Amino acid sequence: MSDLRPSFYRLAVRVDATYDAMSRRLRRSLGIAPPLRILPYRGYGTATQAVIKARVLEDRNILPQQRRHTLLSSAVASYKRYMTREVPGAHVAVRWGDKRWEGTTDEEGFLELWVAPPEGVRSGWHMVELELLSPEPEGVPRVAAPVRVAGPNAEYGVISDIDDTVIVTGVTDLLQRAWALFLTEHRVRLPFPGVDAFYAALQAGSGGGADNPIFYVSSSPWNLYEHLDEFLALHKIPTGPLLLRDWGLSSQGFAPGGGHGHKLEKMRGLLTNLEHLPFILIGDSGQEDAEHYRTIVREFPGRVLCVYIRNVPGHPRRARELALIAEDIRAAGSQLLAVDDTTSAARHAARSGWIQWKEVLEVEAHRREDLPPRGPDAE
Repeated sequence: MSDLRPSFYRLAVRVDATYDAMSRRLRRSLGIAPPLRILPYRGYGTATQAVIKARVLEDRNILPQQRRHTLLSSAVASYKRYMTREVPGAHVAVRWGDKRWEGTTDEEGFLELWVAPPEGVRSGWHMVELELLSPEPEGVPRVAAPVRVAGPNAEYGVISDIDDTVIVTGVTDLLQRAWALFLTEHRVRLPFPGVDAFYAALQAGSGGGADNPIFYVSSSPWNLYEHLDEFLALHKIPTGPLLLRDWGLSSQGFAPGGGHGHKLEKMRGLLTNLEHLPFILIGDSGQEDAEHYRTIVREFPGRVLCVYIRNVPGHPRRARELALIAEDIRAAGSQLLAVDDTTSAARHAARSGWIQWKEVLEVEAHRREDLPPRGPDAE
């Protein structure tokens, strides 16, 4: 049976693509097909190579966040983001300065194009223009895709998990996770106290002007990209490329990668393509972050400065497991620190010379502000 699976998945992809194409032709003939859109993702790279990422989809006309005021409107927006109609084989033109390229979307409508940036490009964010060439380019607006260039001023990069590391989601509970992913409006989802100030301090580095890149890796699907992007902006958490997971059908299977294994693939790509940078890795004890980070430490010796793992309550057995993983990481030449809050991590980072000491006070102040209000009976 296992030998037949690749052929089955390829056939399923062709059938699905044929159905979508016929459906769109029929809806266009009836005048009810929505226009197409380019959804830009944040890319990254260096002055010599960078990746430009986007997706071509049918425009589901999702209300902007400032117009979503009820649970129903939030649920409708989440539904539309999940029930996407992708456009495979779409041709997209990319312009960056005086350079131009063309790319083609894959079977799930994704565009991933590695390019050589224009001469003299500097570190920081750059806006790259994307234009749909086919199919149906009429009326589809050009969009700007941000690309993060990690230059020589960067001291290190940061790779962070999202669920239960940046955002309180309760991912270890299936019902809470379903609520967090499908229904909860990003404005009422809460960040972990002090995470905004801690990540800002890491971005600024030891001298306050390092401009260290931050990358967010999650098992959440790409359909949640805009939702997570809005969350980071709302809570003033430093912006960075979001590296998410494709949960749809592909020629490799349904939701290929299984579990959280895709995170390893994404992290390997970051350390390989940004080979001039060491990294700090941040995750939580509720999933498999520590195990994956141990693998990265072993595969990229000397590249990981530290692993921070936030302790998730309700997992007493994890303390012993984390202790064993910490021993392995220490033997491989790095360190793992299990912390209960962002202030503890910030103090360690300041002692290690990765952030300024004054930022520890800022992290603690933000942590206190972000804590939920205490009840009237609290002492």
